[in-house]
Amino acid sequence: MSEIDRIIESSSKGDDLSRADLAALLAVGDDGVCRQMYQAADELKRALWGTRVTYVVNLNLNWTNVCVQHCGFCNFRRSEHEADAYRMTLDQCLDHIARHLSYGITEVTIQGGLDLKTPVEFYYELVHETKRAFPHIHVHAFSPEEIAFLHERTGDSYAHIIERLRTAGLGSMPGTAAEILVDSVRQRLCNEKVMSDEWCEIVETAHRAGVRTTSTMMYGHIETMDERAEHLLRLQAVQRRTGGFTEFIQLPFVATRAPIAIRRGLQSPQTRETMNVTAAARLLFRDKLPHIQAVAWVKRGLDEAVQSLHCGADDIGGTLIEERISRSAGACHGSYVPAAELRARIRREGFTPVERTTLYNVIEHDASINEESSALFGINL
Repeated sequence: MSEIDRIIESSSKGDDLSRADLAALLAVGDDGVCRQMYQAADELKRALWGTRVTYVVNLNLNWTNVCVQHCGFCNFRRSEHEADAYRMTLDQCLDHIARHLSYGITEVTIQGGLDLKTPVEFYYELVHETKRAFPHIHVHAFSPEEIAFLHERTGDSYAHIIERLRTAGLGSMPGTAAEILVDSVRQRLCNEKVMSDEWCEIVETAHRAGVRTTSTMMYGHIETMDERAEHLLRLQAVQRRTGGFTEFIQLPFVATRAPIAIRRGLQSPQTRETMNVTAAARLLFRDKLPHIQAVAWVKRGLDEAVQSLHCGADDIGGTLIEERISRSAGACHGSYVPAAELRARIRREGFTPVERTTLYNVIEHDASINEESSALFGINL
């Protein structure tokens, strides 16, 4: 029995995978072995979800690009004096949401730079006023890094900040700013950010308060396969303690305009790497973190996203209306994919598209509405 055979068999029996096991899966390069791993991950996904593939109709609200940090992968942030720096007012934020209601959005994802001139109360007011004006929309807002930023500015505990946001109307939090949860990597990539233990503490505090979060990994820059494996095991450990992650989202590094890529001559990860991450995550998390999101289409394109649906992913992500951060780094796959196109691509791969909420409840639709919206985009369902 080969090493990969042994690891796949261990996963199928529900055994824990070691860091060495995960690193081996992530590093597979042989075409035949890759196909074997992808098939095993796909079979596990189908045992959980059959042919169902979910998606969410969501809007991005990146309300400022002014940021005090200088992360090596980020080309979104701006300093105060730069000509294209911006801050949106509360009214502008609400208008941004109102202008996109016709898209059928069920979620608004709110993240921004860390701006010292933005009053702390703005965070709470933005959540409260969004929920007041649009009570049917789920507010998915503020990464652990933004929670830490509020803590640094006010001295309030993580628990107090999250509870105030929850009371204001926060529904869930993005588990971004995780990058790679290995401090030696973070020191070189984003040394102004919270370190690994603090990131885990913040998301676990949210989970205990009843606020669920996503989990993410931004990879393909300066980390090793072993460090990717360590990151995944840290996410697994948090999920075992709290059960609070809704899904795993992989975020392949976009090198085109990333500062660290320009300095070091780094390239974005290859497609095989993204498929390996999808399959390894499924074989590791199994039913304990049952939703694995496809490779982010905004970073890699829809073709690669749907390819990952055959490697263990059960969710294609969102429409991502008005996405700015990945595009700033050089992603060239647009800022919006209509829900009708997502459904069509899912069906083309032999799966059944299902619209979901942020927390993975199914949204039922009248078939005539789906057909009408599809016709608007010239898509044959």
